Amino acid sequence: MPITFQQLRCVRQVVASGFNVSRAAESLHTTQPGVSKMVRALEKEIGIEIFVRSGNRLTALTEPGKEALSLCGRVLQDAQALTRLKREVPGDSEGTLRVGTTHVHARYSLIEVTKRFVSAYPRVKLEFTVGPPAQVLAGVTAGTIDVGLCSLPDPMPKGVVSVKAYDIDRCLIVPPRHPLLRMGRLTMEHIARWPLITYDNSYTSGSVVQHEFQRHGITPWVVMRAMDASIIKAYVAAGVGVAVLQKMAFNVAVDKDLRCVPVGHLFPSSSAMISLRKDHLLKSFAFDFIQMVAPEWSREAMASKLR
Repeated sequence: MPITFQQLRCVRQVVASGFNVSRAAESLHTTQPGVSKMVRALEKEIGIEIFVRSGNRLTALTEPGKEALSLCGRVLQDAQALTRLKREVPGDSEGTLRVGTTHVHARYSLIEVTKRFVSAYPRVKLEFTVGPPAQVLAGVTAGTIDVGLCSLPDPMPKGVVSVKAYDIDRCLIVPPRHPLLRMGRLTMEHIARWPLITYDNSYTSGSVVQHEFQRHGITPWVVMRAMDASIIKAYVAAGVGVAVLQKMAFNVAVDKDLRCVPVGHLFPSSSAMISLRKDHLLKSFAFDFIQMVAPEWSREAMASKLR
């Protein structure tokens, strides 16, 4: 018996419904026995058990079931992409480009790129998903994001190709007349004397800063964790603490209530990476967007990397 899209949808919906088959059946406009039958038929066809069972209840995914769920999502996403081919106007001047990135890139490095892109492709719908790197890479893997731009989480998902877009340098931001401005070349110990505002550890910048303190055997006094550079800057300006921030998030003309101190000797640079799913079909305008972000990555260079 061939595998059907409805079987794949059943698996995905059962998980989305918290393993409640009745609720999954309602979402799929079918019956509970119908969902159970399709799940069993799929398991029989592929020769593995996708779900852990307790009596007649589904309670969790088996280890092979976790991989099966990922594959179900990819197949369904690719099927949706095929149906979009019919709806969209042929050619590379129209369609949708879905970009996933973090707050700092969306706010500080992609605005000018976006202006250029929408000017060059006025009939392309540009959609941004903003979240932590793990969420961005999950979207790339699932096919719900075409192009990801973020630092890379650990571990990297399978089937994703990443190339360097640009370096991310860091600086220390403090309020005007802060004592650290008079310290000369700063040390980790100097910074650790003050309350620290940092990124959440789900963001690379947060984990990098935390790691460097740990590497020096120092536990900083963290008073706040945030996911947005603008929030961090607002609290530093209010005198709540100091922060190690990406240089691109500091603008001397705009951030007049803050001061920037170089700390490249203390905190290493990171890399903003462009990530694509290796088997994901991209239109020409997607490659043009990539080259606007990182000029060295032409369509030919990216195609070579994907091969």
